[in-house]
Amino acid sequence: MRAAVYLEKNKPLAVQTVADPTPAPGQVVLAVKGAGICGSDLHMVQYGFAAPGQVLGHEFAGEIVALGAGAPSGLKVGDRVCMEPGIPDPNSKATQLGIYNLDPAVRFWATPPVHGVLRPTVVHPAAFTFKLPDNISFAEGAMVEPLAVGMHAANKARIRPGDIAVVSGAGPIGMVTALAALAGGCSQVIMTDVQQPKLDLAATLGPIKPVNVAKEKLTDVVNKLTDGWGADIVFECSGNEKAAAGVFEPLCPGGVVVYVGIPLEPIAYSISAAQIKEARVEHVFRYAHVYPRALALMGSGKIDVKPLITDKFGFKESVAAFDFAVKMPPSSVKAQIELS
Repeated sequence: MRAAVYLEKNKPLAVQTVADPTPAPGQVVLAVKGAGICGSDLHMVQYGFAAPGQVLGHEFAGEIVALGAGAPSGLKVGDRVCMEPGIPDPNSKATQLGIYNLDPAVRFWATPPVHGVLRPTVVHPAAFTFKLPDNISFAEGAMVEPLAVGMHAANKARIRPGDIAVVSGAGPIGMVTALAALAGGCSQVIMTDVQQPKLDLAATLGPIKPVNVAKEKLTDVVNKLTDGWGADIVFECSGNEKAAAGVFEPLCPGGVVVYVGIPLEPIAYSISAAQIKEARVEHVFRYAHVYPRALALMGSGKIDVKPLITDKFGFKESVAAFDFAVKMPPSSVKAQIELS
């Protein structure tokens, strides 16, 4: 079958022929209907993290077309599904402790040596395959994976009803983190970025106050909204080194910082700035145990990801889609590839 594969660093993808997958016991065969382009996919191409011939893509939605031996009876051919792309070792210490996302042996889609989903069919463990609510499209289903990151971040924050949160970075992960924070009980989110079109979109998603930090000082806005107390939570989703180093400035005493974005360089982390506020600091790496709750919130209408899907491409346009995503305009948030 045809698949979108990585060639070499900073080179375009290519659509090439790869072998058809065969299901093992407990797996299902899935027809890929849609796949999102993630920042990690772009890093694979830009920084040469992938292996030559690697099939990319891990944000998936599709349909079950066959069941392997021993697949659970709760799934059937024709079910519309999404899948959690990280497959841990069920016998590992991390999995036994419930932190399977931290299993060193996890096999994650589109991470060497595991191929990704930009191909017509894939196989996947039934245990990590989840039915979509009837009112959720395939395009929305492909957004569950990034939303899971935001959900995991919201869980790490231990949100209390009425909390005010700052979300740094209005990219896809920042957007879904803001939605998860609001669904989790935050009364307001203050979202920062330097790209005004993204901030304008964020302002339409709920009680979100956009702050263009190229024009306004974040702490001034936070202090005005909180009578000088500070934000209860700061979600750092940008991965920007300067933003990651400044997370304690808008934080209230006793507040929590959740690092979500991954900086490519070390940051100037101020221990003293954290200490004087007795800040709690959490870190996020992917997610665990959140897909069912994310789908429940989407199905109920509490979280609507449709406005974030700004650009769609056909499978034959996969190379152009990645080129677009590398140089994505400020008005775009999430690009997806439709396979059928």
